[in-house]
Amino acid sequence: MAFFDPTRPSYRANPYPALAQLRRDDPVHWSAGLKAWVPTRYAECSEVLHDGRRFTTDPALTEGARAEAIIAHRASAPLGTVPTLGTTSGEAHRELRRIVNPVFAPAAVRKVTPDIVSAVGRLLERLPTGEAFDLMETFANPLPKHVMLGLMGFPETEANHLQRLLSTIEVARSNPRSVPATMAAARSAQAEAAAILEPHLAGGPSGETVLGALARSWENGGGMGIDEVLSVAAHIATVGSDPTSGAIANAVAALATDGETQERLRREPRQMRNATHELLRYDSPAHITPRFAAVDTELAGKRVRRGDAVLAMVGAANRDPAAFPRPDEIDIERDARRQLGFGQGEHICLGAPLALAILESALSGLFRRFTRIELAAAPEYGPSIELRVPDRLLIRCE
Repeated sequence: MAFFDPTRPSYRANPYPALAQLRRDDPVHWSAGLKAWVPTRYAECSEVLHDGRRFTTDPALTEGARAEAIIAHRASAPLGTVPTLGTTSGEAHRELRRIVNPVFAPAAVRKVTPDIVSAVGRLLERLPTGEAFDLMETFANPLPKHVMLGLMGFPETEANHLQRLLSTIEVARSNPRSVPATMAAARSAQAEAAAILEPHLAGGPSGETVLGALARSWENGGGMGIDEVLSVAAHIATVGSDPTSGAIANAVAALATDGETQERLRREPRQMRNATHELLRYDSPAHITPRFAAVDTELAGKRVRRGDAVLAMVGAANRDPAAFPRPDEIDIERDARRQLGFGQGEHICLGAPLALAILESALSGLFRRFTRIELAAAPEYGPSIELRVPDRLLIRCE
């Protein structure tokens, strides 16, 4: 009988043997503990992510106790009923993406890449040689946060404060278990953020920033009121940094135990762009991508009822030998662009080009700065089962 428990310490340390076993024994597994279907093969995970008609990102569009709880929470949460990139689909989703997509398109990312490289250089100057340090605290966490803050285009004097306000809103509205004090703080944050941003929106910020894109939609009558602006800004400002931090950390942790690939990337820096996809495949920070059955359907012959949770196991799909031969090896010549770390279908990650640019710049900078990188201790992972991002990663560099 198949068994799956992603909360075990051994799973957090290395989930891949357990996922390989589950993929062999029961590739579309019903987990009674998680109350969810757990597909582990690439084919079924890709099917779930692609088919927005059968599998939705928004549990409120289904039925049952979960849907009812989500609907009730949103009715009382700040901005709870305002559409977001994460919960919309179809034309509503495409319209939101059209507004902000120019900021994250490859051409726009190429323009900001020199700024990313400069930020990498400034952080690298502070890193020690010959002694252990926490890569998360010193490098992997600050870098994506700095880049995202710049791309948001907030007024410089208010940027960090606005980021905190938007994070407060997003935490409250996305968590059905938010306590009254959290909800009250979020309502206060919403009012304060609106008061700060509204004058800047009316002034029409220029430039390829998120705030600039939202201001243009505001001015052009694109259906953007202040609530819609805050909703999109809160989502973008808070969801992208942690996975990118995890991508940097997981890649460094993998390469720290693979001296041969480390040396090759130093000798052949042109391989780094291809290597970023392979490293994301090998240990993706997006470990699970949840969906919810919008209709009664089947998945690999298993009957899935409307309202059932379906946890696309990206970590397992990216190690499926049917999709990626020798999946437990890092092969920087492999074409791993099909890896599912950025999702697929209409909800494919908006910021994928930016995340790849940050990851490539971060790894390239580390390998130019140091001739050797090794683990000083095993990575320490937190309790999240959806994101595989270390809380702490001690490394030593020469």
